[in-house]
Amino acid sequence: MTPARPDERSDASRQVPLKRTMADPVFASKSSGRFNAAAVIVFLLWAGYTVLQTLGVVGRVSEGWSAALGFLPGIVGVAVLLSAGMTREDCYLVYKPLSMRGFAVLAAVFIFSLSAVLPVMVWKGWSWKAALILAPASGIAQELFFRSTLLPSVRNIFSQQRGWALIIHSVLFGLWHIGPLFVGAPVWAVLAVMAVPFLAGIGWGWQVMHDRTVIWAMIQHSLIWVIGLQFAVAG
Repeated sequence: MTPARPDERSDASRQVPLKRTMADPVFASKSSGRFNAAAVIVFLLWAGYTVLQTLGVVGRVSEGWSAALGFLPGIVGVAVLLSAGMTREDCYLVYKPLSMRGFAVLAAVFIFSLSAVLPVMVWKGWSWKAALILAPASGIAQELFFRSTLLPSVRNIFSQQRGWALIIHSVLFGLWHIGPLFVGAPVWAVLAVMAVPFLAGIGWGWQVMHDRTVIWAMIQHSLIWVIGLQFAVAG
């Protein structure tokens, strides 16, 4: 048996297939031209989504239109990522069971979010429209964009560094709530408002990456809105 020449062995060693797992959910390399273009579009969608949210806060866009149009950034963003080479698994748009750690994080987010906002709000009466339409639309639309579109994009940019992806996407989620600044709220109050979704975004993002599904975050985010929309800001 003739031994393989050194160049043949090196060629064989280079032919090891690259394994792709959902834990590292990026098919397109960050140097890919298609993904670079997709990332630019995603960040432009974030800017447009932030403007839409701000217009809703200042009263230029009705609740109904804001809820309906809020789906567009996530739908377009996911479509862009899929066209760039990602899959539904990469965007966490699959059903997976909720882990115990994921449940614990979501429970903490639920308690923290409501305890942070309800003390400064007053009951305005139960609204079935808010509970059955506006709340689910808002919760699902936000998760579709921030956790299924923005989070995978940022994670790919930072070469799978979960910590940076969590922080950057949560900062952008917090900035998305900058609207009160344009209705005369003091800066400290605006920072406090943005701090709540920033921390909640850390929790939702971690759970979504850990359990590899956005479904449970969508459900919980919607439930928080079901409760929150029954209240109004005091004063």
